[in-house]
Amino acid sequence: MSNSFISPSAMQKTVAFMAILSLVAIFSTSLWSRVQDPSIIVETRTGPQSQDQAMMAEITALMAEVDRNPENVQALKELAHFFMLMEAWDRAYAFWNRILALEPENDLALNQAGFSLFQLERYPEAVELFESLLEIDPGNYRSHFNLAIIFKYYLDDQQRAVDHFKSILDINPDDEQLLNRVNAELAGSESSTENQP
Repeated sequence: MSNSFISPSAMQKTVAFMAILSLVAIFSTSLWSRVQDPSIIVETRTGPQSQDQAMMAEITALMAEVDRNPENVQALKELAHFFMLMEAWDRAYAFWNRILALEPENDLALNQAGFSLFQLERYPEAVELFESLLEIDPGNYRSHFNLAIIFKYYLDDQQRAVDHFKSILDINPDDEQLLNRVNAELAGSESSTENQP
């Protein structure tokens, strides 16, 4: 047996790292959007505030905005982002799901809702969302990776995992670290099937 086996906790860390990269992109987009369209106003108080107090003030303002305008996708994204940062996966999923009700093909919402479901250990539902994302964008190698991890470590479907890992190699993204990881996963899958009776 190969020593390249990677534990499920390492898989979760990798998937979490990819989600954090997406969150950074969301946050950057959010800041840029506020500069371009400052329609969401957050009142700030003078004097020292802790980071938690500032975050709660921001969340309160965003919730008020969503109450006034339930279809404000940008506010919904920001709320989902905050709840992901707090690891409140059920709340984050609820806001991503609201976005999907408004924009069923929103690739960011599909990915982040899938990741939230993954964190909630609702793997079959996460698979549905990642597969929906692949229907929209078959070249989305991150969705292939997420599906491969779920199938390999959580749903015990080694063949589907291998298929998704191979799809990443076919896409050949400019991500050497990910490609190395995929090759290690495939090597581990091959050695584990060789040892089966």
